[in-house]
Amino acid sequence: MNYKCCEYILNCMVLAQSEIIPCCCGPKNRERTVFIENFKGNHFDFEEYNKQRTLYIDMFKKGEIPLYCKGCPCIEEKEWDDLPKIKRIIISNRTKCSCNCIYCSLVTTSTQTKEELNTRVCYDVIPVLNDLCNQNLIDKDCNITIAGGECCEYPKGELEYILYLSSVLGCNLEILSSGIIFSKAIESVLKTEKCVLKISVDSGFKSTYEKIKRVKTYDKVWENLSRYVKATENNKNAKVVIKYIILPGINDNKKEVKKFIEKCNSVSCRNIEIAIEYVWFEKNKNKFPDQKLIDTIKELKTYPFNITFEEQVIQYIEFLQKYSSKI
Repeated sequence: MNYKCCEYILNCMVLAQSEIIPCCCGPKNRERTVFIENFKGNHFDFEEYNKQRTLYIDMFKKGEIPLYCKGCPCIEEKEWDDLPKIKRIIISNRTKCSCNCIYCSLVTTSTQTKEELNTRVCYDVIPVLNDLCNQNLIDKDCNITIAGGECCEYPKGELEYILYLSSVLGCNLEILSSGIIFSKAIESVLKTEKCVLKISVDSGFKSTYEKIKRVKTYDKVWENLSRYVKATENNKNAKVVIKYIILPGINDNKKEVKKFIEKCNSVSCRNIEIAIEYVWFEKNKNKFPDQKLIDTIKELKTYPFNITFEEQVIQYIEFLQKYSSKI
């Protein structure tokens, strides 16, 4: 059937801190679109999930857009399959992390302290994943993202099991990490599986790294990055991506970018992802162009690397192009 809908509603599942939701795309000030509320790690309720998913799909079929989804660029009109299998799973239920980034939404939006977030009791995703497998809900080309807090801080055996299950299912893996703790399990999948490891460094200089991350692990991260990149040498289906989140006023200058590129070269990594800090972007995306940010993006575009830009950067570039030819 042809109608306006969203692939996240139809076939994505985010295992969040206390609920199962379709995405994290919408505005922060609206009530979420939720599949299962107050989730405490009990076994996956297939009937409740399917009931809620069908409810949202029926709303879209009638042309009724859920409040949380209104204005979202992910909505498109096309021929959609009815109740497809899950094609994307985002594991984001844990809050313990090795660093303390100044832009981290866990810290900036939570009523809990960093210490409380690091000691918070979280549910186990393994029974959920096993239930999804047993119910044959996971698509053979499913993309699994392993996120936060920090996956290398997961309880013993949990990360390893998720990686094993992904391998058995033949899923595409995306692993998000600070790179502070080296994982032999991640190194192993980089050698053999379909896998993208993303590590956000956001800086070139040690002093900038410590200001943003608020931990003194700069040298350790680059050492671990070198080991991870080396693991991909004989596997064309795996790669390491080093991420640079632009924080206006902190790392948006040519000197920082040049040093960052030098460090990427030093570990033989040419895959880079560029983003703009989310809160700043939401406040400034329609304001008069920020010249330092323009210069930073322009500088990054000059390097012969495999550079991808997150949606915020693309939107900002499109906004700039309406008013100037500077970029």
